[in-house]
Amino acid sequence: MRVLKPEVARQRKENILNWVVHKYVTSGRPISSESVFEGGNFNLSPASIRSILKELEEEGYLNQVHTSGGRVPSDKGYRAYVDSLLSLQNMAEEEKRRLDIEYDRRMEQLDNFLRNTSRTLAEISKMAGFSIFSDISKETLKRLDIVKVSNRNYLSIVVTDANIIKHIPFNLEKPLEKQKLRAITAQLNERLRGVKIEEIKKILASIKVSDESEKALYRELGRVIEELLRQDEALYLEGLSGIFSSSSPYDYDDLVNVARLLEEKEKFSALLREKLKDCSVRPSIDGPNQPSKRRVDVTIGSESSIKEFKNFSMVSSSYCLKDKAVGLVGVIGYKRMEYPRVISIVDAVSSMMEEALSRWEDFEEEDF
Repeated sequence: MRVLKPEVARQRKENILNWVVHKYVTSGRPISSESVFEGGNFNLSPASIRSILKELEEEGYLNQVHTSGGRVPSDKGYRAYVDSLLSLQNMAEEEKRRLDIEYDRRMEQLDNFLRNTSRTLAEISKMAGFSIFSDISKETLKRLDIVKVSNRNYLSIVVTDANIIKHIPFNLEKPLEKQKLRAITAQLNERLRGVKIEEIKKILASIKVSDESEKALYRELGRVIEELLRQDEALYLEGLSGIFSSSSPYDYDDLVNVARLLEEKEKFSALLREKLKDCSVRPSIDGPNQPSKRRVDVTIGSESSIKEFKNFSMVSSSYCLKDKAVGLVGVIGYKRMEYPRVISIVDAVSSMMEEALSRWEDFEEEDF
């Protein structure tokens, strides 16, 4: 005769008790062994179910209304059922905390990776490295988090569908309880997910609430979006010293011109955004009906529309998320650069960017 392990037998008994209590609560009728067998899906024989119900009755968890009738929960049975629910709820809260911690960790890793890409390119290539994100005002919101740092200090975390992440602090005169803040954040995510960043402030201003602390929160979030749209952090440029170190005494004028151009981020950003836009709309090498793919582009000297680049080359590559070009990485150096090596470097970094974004995307889809 097969003997069950004590923990298996105990779990089986708890499962049947919870099923009986839940069924009684929802139906209001005494529960028979036949209904447990037919509706409980416990993969047990009718005899085994009758035996377990009898044990539960003897232990004080169930009462039998009539000798031939079904059973109803006792106070002890209700208590065991409620304790089981609370235990499951605690487990769910613990799992949510684990996911929140993992989310924050991944977000920090990704943010640091994106911010340091231009530095990585510069250090490996020994030239000027750059990275630029798509225009955030046209991006759509993927997730909004609000972290309470102290009673008056808060941190907003904005994540777009292109996985551009921005952290902006703000203050509230009247503190919000964490539970209330979490509920408001959930409502905002439901309402704003998929909305363009440039449209969010208008929606926030249209929300009507009577609670003053909530009004203040929406006003501050409106200011957060304003600051987000003003920030000129989309372009990261590192390693100008690499160009200087590889120059000759005859390159002085070229160095001055390109340095001035790169310092004027607005003009350089416009050039890169045009390249990024071109990556987004050009047909794939596999055919006009196929999605655009990441590729390396080389602009040599006078091929650029900017006269300061006449003695320089730019090697760049877009990186994509869900077949959409969301950013551009690359290097700038003298035309006499080692093209095979530089192209390989830019291609590899661009590929790493895509992999990082894909892992982030997979993590959110699986766990949130």
